[in-house]
Amino acid sequence: MQKDLELRLDDMDDWKDALLGSLAIESLERLAFRPGGKGWCALDVVQHLVLVEESVVGYARRKLQGPPQPVPALDRAKLALLVLILRSPVRFRAPTPVVIPAETFPLAELSVRWGKVREDLREILGSLPDERRKTLLFRHPIGGALDPRGTLDFVHEHAKHHDAQIRRTWRARDCPK
Repeated sequence: MQKDLELRLDDMDDWKDALLGSLAIESLERLAFRPGGKGWCALDVVQHLVLVEESVVGYARRKLQGPPQPVPALDRAKLALLVLILRSPVRFRAPTPVVIPAETFPLAELSVRWGKVREDLREILGSLPDERRKTLLFRHPIGGALDPRGTLDFVHEHAKHHDAQIRRTWRARDCPK
């Protein structure tokens, strides 16, 4: 694996582990709290992050079976815009239903799934031939075609965006302490 991708994945793993560690010390009531009885609880947010990474890995596997496809310059600009949006307080719906949690799972189960899909992503990037480093690995419905580095940037910025969602949920007056 290219050193820059490996270092980025290491940073992402550290961040993921810190998030999961901070959630593991919370009560089940707090993890399952939905502001106003609706919306996503912290467990739903974690599942969403897992579903997104599972979607990325599945897409990447399919793309790597075909010929390399270039990432248009316009799509590189779209990624920069998507990152700015993810860093803002703007709220928006998931662009595809496949990444919307249908049921709530325990944190331990989600943690195992997230670890597995992250290992899969690391394996894909570790076996990536040099000629694929600047080609399409994942296509985001809004951000467009992403190369391996852009894919990691999206996955991490997306996760940080949803970490803020968890913290915002927990600031609700009726949230269990």
